[in-house]
Amino acid sequence: MSLGFGIFVAIALDFLNSGIRSVDDIERKLGYRMMGLIPWQPHKKKEDLALREYFNSQNHTFAESIRTLRTSIQLLDFTGERNVVMITSSVPKEGKTTVSTNLAFALGQLGKTILIDADLRKPSIAKRFDIPNFQPGLANVIAGTHTFEECLTNDTNSGIDILTSGPVSPNPQEMLMSQKFKSLIKALKKSYDHVIIDTAPTQAVSDSIIVSDTCDSLLYVVKADSTSDKLISGGLNRFMHVGKRIDGIVLNQVDIKKAGANYAYTGYYDSYGYGVDEEHNKA
Repeated sequence: MSLGFGIFVAIALDFLNSGIRSVDDIERKLGYRMMGLIPWQPHKKKEDLALREYFNSQNHTFAESIRTLRTSIQLLDFTGERNVVMITSSVPKEGKTTVSTNLAFALGQLGKTILIDADLRKPSIAKRFDIPNFQPGLANVIAGTHTFEECLTNDTNSGIDILTSGPVSPNPQEMLMSQKFKSLIKALKKSYDHVIIDTAPTQAVSDSIIVSDTCDSLLYVVKADSTSDKLISGGLNRFMHVGKRIDGIVLNQVDIKKAGANYAYTGYYDSYGYGVDEEHNKA
């Protein structure tokens, strides 16, 4: 009876939990493959993760997870022609901008890279890089008030170029649907080795659906054990309805200590030598 009750409780808890907790959840609940798994990093609750965490020599696990994601993207296309990558999520606060920024840092070590903030409603890249609000950006290029060169910013520490969103636009969807935006991405595809585009969440607006039409690869960031699988599936289906398929899921803010305790992510971490077993054995 005790064994039966224990099995019942385990099944009930799994049924009630609607979040994505493991690699198996991504495949079973969402029907997609894992592209990357980013560990949670200690930081103040109401603050963003440190901008240059990728370059922190004391944090090998985080940097290695970003490099693994970089490799997964490169394996999508050996020709090097699919170099425009769009990153989105279901809702805000899942870490899509953090993933976009750190992925740009990693790709910047391999070739000429530009990071674009295409969230014209609630942009965040300029703030994270301490770029002044008056700096013109994507909206200005599309509107034709400034040239691309006038809007471009170079991050001297990482070597990547940055195109912020510019001023908040009253008609973001019209701008992103414009021929000028499409022509800009097409030109950047030729002049850069890697183009990373950070977009608005799918459940808030349809901006990311529009932007996806100009991109080669689509990544969907999911905050571990947080956003419900139904909400995530809803966002993924929106892309399917317009003939776009997400290339893979990036499971973000994974608690490694919890993973070591319940083996939820052990298989994935072991494959890349992230050291979950070592953490478990020490415990």
